[in-house]
Amino acid sequence: MKKILVPYDFTETSQSALNYGIEVAKYLSADLVLLHINQIPVMSSEFGLSGYSITEAYKDHEKAIGQIAADIKKREPLIKQIEYHCEMGNPTDVITEFCNVHHINLTIGGIDGHGSVFMKNIIGSTSVSVARNISNPLIIVPPNASYKKIKNIAYACDYNKHIINSTSLIKVKYISTLFDATLHVLHVIPENHELNKKESQIDNYVENSLENVAHKTYMIAENNAADGLLNFIKHHEIDIIIVEPKKHSILHSFFSFSTTNAMAFYSPIPVMTIQG
Repeated sequence: MKKILVPYDFTETSQSALNYGIEVAKYLSADLVLLHINQIPVMSSEFGLSGYSITEAYKDHEKAIGQIAADIKKREPLIKQIEYHCEMGNPTDVITEFCNVHHINLTIGGIDGHGSVFMKNIIGSTSVSVARNISNPLIIVPPNASYKKIKNIAYACDYNKHIINSTSLIKVKYISTLFDATLHVLHVIPENHELNKKESQIDNYVENSLENVAHKTYMIAENNAADGLLNFIKHHEIDIIIVEPKKHSILHSFFSFSTTNAMAFYSPIPVMTIQG
């Protein structure tokens, strides 16, 4: 991975993501790219424009993000290249386009309202929204999560027949090799469910695909996928969990987009999303 993007908005949550991103960039010998996005404010016709113009705000934020990049350069000599950019628009749209234009390999973002049912169900998160739209991996870092070497990676593997024709396992293998980590493959199935023929074939395909990768496979009986994954994390030493933000699942409704959303808001460890 050559370029790591960290969207930064001067909040504590984005600072946690930046701290994590710095360490990952050092470990992978990657360039670090900071991006601040100015959202266009909605003005009331009753009061008109405020005295503090959009242009002034843009210049101030550009200067501030530039100073942060300069400070990182001084204290982190192992990071060879540090870029900073200031854009304007809808965060999800800007980040998605930025990743494509600047050939970003990995995005690392924070999440506001972590642990909040209201934020998860009503407001949502920019990072979760971005996960649905970008093709490169995204790591969502919980508030105050400190980086430690990634030794154990969990992968929420769906019994979806399309995994055979997707790039999911290739990406998971690459990521586990990149961090020299042990992979923990998690299959969540409904309680009292017996695998059918198609699911058994997928199981065999996954095992054969990961034959040369240090991994362990677990079958988790739980009627709610997110609950099963969170419970596994609680009782195992996992450093990061990989999920796929699918809109639906062919065989079960377990690994739907809502599962990704729930993991992002309640996981005590970073959540990596990938697109197959």
